[in-house]
Amino acid sequence: MMKKSAGLVLVIAGGLWLSFHVIGGSQAMAAYPERPITLLVGFAPGGSMDLSARSLAKAVEKVLGQPVVIENKPGGTGTVALASLLAQNNDGYTLCATPSSVLIRVPQMQKVPFKPLKNFRPIIGFAEPPLGIVVQNDAPWKTLKDLVADALSHPGKIKYATTGVGSTTHAAVEEIAVKEKAHMIHVPFKGGTEALTALLGVHVEFGALTSEFIPSVKAGQTRLLATMGDKRSPKFAGVPTLKELGYDFVNDAVFGIVCPSGLSPDIVKQLEAAFAKAAKNEQHLAILDNLDLVPLYYDGKQFEDFLKVNWKKINAHLIATGLIKEAATSPE
Repeated sequence: MMKKSAGLVLVIAGGLWLSFHVIGGSQAMAAYPERPITLLVGFAPGGSMDLSARSLAKAVEKVLGQPVVIENKPGGTGTVALASLLAQNNDGYTLCATPSSVLIRVPQMQKVPFKPLKNFRPIIGFAEPPLGIVVQNDAPWKTLKDLVADALSHPGKIKYATTGVGSTTHAAVEEIAVKEKAHMIHVPFKGGTEALTALLGVHVEFGALTSEFIPSVKAGQTRLLATMGDKRSPKFAGVPTLKELGYDFVNDAVFGIVCPSGLSPDIVKQLEAAFAKAAKNEQHLAILDNLDLVPLYYDGKQFEDFLKVNWKKINAHLIATGLIKEAATSPE
């Protein structure tokens, strides 16, 4: 009787072992992705980062065969979303869309709860936003020089809107303020659309914004005083760049997608290939054009190199201009 019981136990145990390994093996071999992917966006809905991320998400859905759900987590100039990304399971089902500035500018000017060049792995850089300084169309300032002169004559009177502390546009105005020794009041918002609304509502005197400003300029609601590219914008050939006006500042912002470092190399490779294909989608490119964003393509390694090189350049520049003594956050 005991021998039969022992044999039965062995049969059951063997069956359980076989079932476990068959099920476990099928799970291990299951194709990624098996379910929807969440794409975090660190800014409020309606801005250029949000809308371009939504466009790319729609394109990559067709490649991966699963929904890509946008979840906006504004705050901390985009750092709230990146911190939230690190709190999720590192399984490839949560990614983050972010401007490069949130990884290489913001952490230098404010303490953040992550190591920007260590905790994240770039997947793709896909667009470059035009940046500009705009005022209301009926404002008294016809040029940036006029605006600066007024700021010098009335310290603390001039308020300006950006998408947050440490953003590229904030850094641009700080460059002007330091060079001119002008005291202007920074009013940060959670997205470019909110910042533009504040300008149109006369809650601030000017905005330093990404491409959200362009429709308002075309509609005659705002006047563009300066752009921030290395060269003049073809769409606004009559508007000077900050560089032309004598300020040592050129836009270095790139919109990209990142995952946590340590994600399975196989999943990373699949994501890189999928996003690379999605970035060429004609409908997506048309939306970028409609948003006045410039399409570009950095693969994961190229984007990583871009971030490392520009961290050093930005750090040296911020220290030289006296804006910081050292980076508020260690990069690695």
